[in-house]
Amino acid sequence: MLPFIQSTYLVTLLECFSAGVVIMNVRGDVYAANETAGRMFALPRESLLQSHFNGAILDRFQERDEVERFLVHARERDAQSAEIQARFRHPVTGLRHYTLSISRLVEYGKVFGIVLQVGDVTHIYEMHEREKAMLEERSAMQQERIDSLAQLSMAIAHQIRNPLMTIGGFAGLLEKKYTLDDTGSGFVRSILDAALRLENVVKAVTQYTASRALDCRPVDMGELAAQALERIAPLPSNVTVTLAAAWPVWFVDLDTTRDALSEILLNAVEASATAGGVVTVLWSETESDCQLEVTDDGPGIAEENMPFLFDPFYTTKAVGVGMGLAKARRWMREQGGDILLSNAEMGGVLAMVRIPKACVLKTKAQ
Repeated sequence: MLPFIQSTYLVTLLECFSAGVVIMNVRGDVYAANETAGRMFALPRESLLQSHFNGAILDRFQERDEVERFLVHARERDAQSAEIQARFRHPVTGLRHYTLSISRLVEYGKVFGIVLQVGDVTHIYEMHEREKAMLEERSAMQQERIDSLAQLSMAIAHQIRNPLMTIGGFAGLLEKKYTLDDTGSGFVRSILDAALRLENVVKAVTQYTASRALDCRPVDMGELAAQALERIAPLPSNVTVTLAAAWPVWFVDLDTTRDALSEILLNAVEASATAGGVVTVLWSETESDCQLEVTDDGPGIAEENMPFLFDPFYTTKAVGVGMGLAKARRWMREQGGDILLSNAEMGGVLAMVRIPKACVLKTKAQ
């Protein structure tokens, strides 16, 4: 067999492979190899042909035991072909990431040799590490901006709150203790309304920027949906909210998920109230996500408003703070989820509160 392995034809054939190829017997003695394999294992091809793969070459793998088991299993005729990845300490180029796959040479039902194919995937790992570093740097910069904005917002809110209380307080005293004509009463009422609106802005900013500790645990999502609905009561007389009949138990943070759903429900109810209608709350599961689905039959979302729906302080209402959806999305993203809005096929808006599948603990029926 040795002359055949070292034939010019086989040597030429092995050199056609871009990956490293090593042919050895069941004891690990190398019979044939190409130049690529020699470079990958830091040995000249001639030296590789005189080596024993189970010796110095194997010792340079960081996952030595795993690679050795991989080779041992390859000698078993009934074992399935497989592929593993292992790190190789190359003396010249440093740590390399190799993919190892095996084909068996079988004659009369007995394995007499092993063809080991080695692929270098280091560039993929390096590219992944570069992208990971870029994403981490971008995330750190974004978090720094968020933290700075939070500190600035909290400082501004604090500075506004004190004079705001003074303005509202004295305006209230004027209204209660002094007799004013209709014009004066109108002026005072305008001051009080403006002070209340500013107070709502300060409150919304405080809620948006404040960090909330997550406490994920098994939660009956039906009870959560009912609590979210209670928070926006009373409902307009011309709007009906329908909840799913059966609900699962998911592993979520009760407070942030409930508050996010309340904000979604509030928007849906207000949209349906324009002409009277029904808001439906259902749930579904995909391969990767679990979702709460809130559908209304309001007028839908204008296309030009779509990019700005989750921006802080963005609102299409005549009187509104515009922080509800921004807060809701932030609360869900802190859990690894998200909120998506789109126009429903039958009209109105479909709001999807997404929760990663990994967070789901069990369904109630289980």
